[in-house]
Amino acid sequence: MAATSNLAIIFFFLFIALTLVVTWWAAKRTKTAEHFYAAGHSVTGFQNGLALAGDYMSAASFLGIAGLVALNGFDGLIYSTGWLVGWPIILFLIAEPLRNLGKYTFADVVAFRLSQKPVRIAAAVGTMSVVLTYLIAQMVGAGTLIKLLFGLDYKMACVIVGCVMMTYVLFGGMIATTWVQIIKACLLLGGATGMAIMVLAQFDMNPVNLFAKAAELNGQKVLEPGTKVVTGAWDAVSLGLALMFGTAGLPHILMRFYTVPKAKDARVSVVWATIWIGFFYLITFILGFGAMVLVGMEGIKAAGGGGNMAAPLLAKAVAGDAFFGFICAVAFATILAVVAGLTLSGAASLSHDLWVNVVKGGKASEGEQLKVARIASVTLGVCAILLGIAFEGQNVAYMVGLTFSIAAS
Repeated sequence: MAATSNLAIIFFFLFIALTLVVTWWAAKRTKTAEHFYAAGHSVTGFQNGLALAGDYMSAASFLGIAGLVALNGFDGLIYSTGWLVGWPIILFLIAEPLRNLGKYTFADVVAFRLSQKPVRIAAAVGTMSVVLTYLIAQMVGAGTLIKLLFGLDYKMACVIVGCVMMTYVLFGGMIATTWVQIIKACLLLGGATGMAIMVLAQFDMNPVNLFAKAAELNGQKVLEPGTKVVTGAWDAVSLGLALMFGTAGLPHILMRFYTVPKAKDARVSVVWATIWIGFFYLITFILGFGAMVLVGMEGIKAAGGGGNMAAPLLAKAVAGDAFFGFICAVAFATILAVVAGLTLSGAASLSHDLWVNVVKGGKASEGEQLKVARIASVTLGVCAILLGIAFEGQNVAYMVGLTFSIAAS
C-alpha cells in the first residue's frame, strides 16, 4: 500500500504543479472584475462545455456512483439519472436568458426587473446556503478520501485542499478556475474511459457478459430495481426531483454561463456539457459492475469509505499500482476543481451582490471590487477548512442531497 500511496502522491503533485502553472498564467491576465468573475467573456462554447463538466462531475459522481452500483447494482443509478436529466432544463429554460440578462451572478437576472437590494440580499443568502452546504460535503469527502488514499491526517487533508483551492481562486480567478476544470475533466474522462475499456476487455468487449457475470456471482436482483438505495417509491421520486431541479439551481454552474461571449455559446456549452456528463455516467455503470465482479463486494466493503474505494480498487485490479495511483490523484483533482468553482461563486455573491450592489449602491471601483472579491475568497476558503474539520464523519451523501434540495427550492 505504501508504494501505491507514493505513486498517488507523485501523480497528485504533478497535477498540482500543472495547475499552479496555469494559475500563474491566468494571474497575469486577471486585471479587472470582469476577468476575475467571468474570464473576460472569452471562453468558447466547447471549452465552457468541458469546464461545466469538470465543475459538475464531483467526487460523489465518480467514486460515489461507482461505489453505489458496485454494492447495490441497478439501484445505484438513481443519482446519475437525477444529476443528468437536470441539464435539458438548463438548456431550454436557463442558459440563454441568464447570459443575456446577467453580468456575473444569478442575482443580476432576478434583480433586472425587481427591487435591487432586497432581491440581491435574498439571492445572496440562497447562494451562500448552497455554497456552504456543498463545500461541507466536498471538504468532508476530501478529508475522508485523502485519508484512505494517501494515508494523510483528516485535518491536514482539509487544510491542503483549502489552501490549494484559495490559490486558484485568489490569484487566477475565473480564468484559472476554468482551465483547472478543463484539465480535470480531461483527466477524469480519459481515466474513466480507459478503465472501462480495460474492464470490458475481460468480457470480450461485451457489457452483457459483464452484467451476466454480476448476476451469476450476486444473484439476478443486482440487475433489477428495488429499494436498496432509497426506502420507497416516493423517496425515489423526491430524491430524483431534488437532483434534477437542484442541478439548475447550483450557483457555481450558473455562473459559468457568463464566461462565454454570447447566448448562442451558452447553449452550445450546455450541449457539450450534457454529452460529456452523459457519457461519463454511462461509464460509471460499467465501472460499478466491473468493481462488483472483479473486486467483489466484500473487498470493497473491507477497504472502508462506504464503497467510495470501488473505482480505485478496480483500477488496481485491471491495471496495477501505477493506474491505481493515477485514479487516486484524479479523485483528488476532482474535489479541487469543484471546490474552486464553489468558492468563486460564493465570493462573487458576497462581493458583487452584497458589497458592490447593496452596500455601495453599484458605485465601487474596479480595484475595490477585485479587492473585496479576493477577501471574500480567502474568507470562504478558511470557512471551508473549518467547516470540513467541524463536520468530520458527517454522511456525505446526505449533505449532497441536502445541497441539491436547497438549490432546487
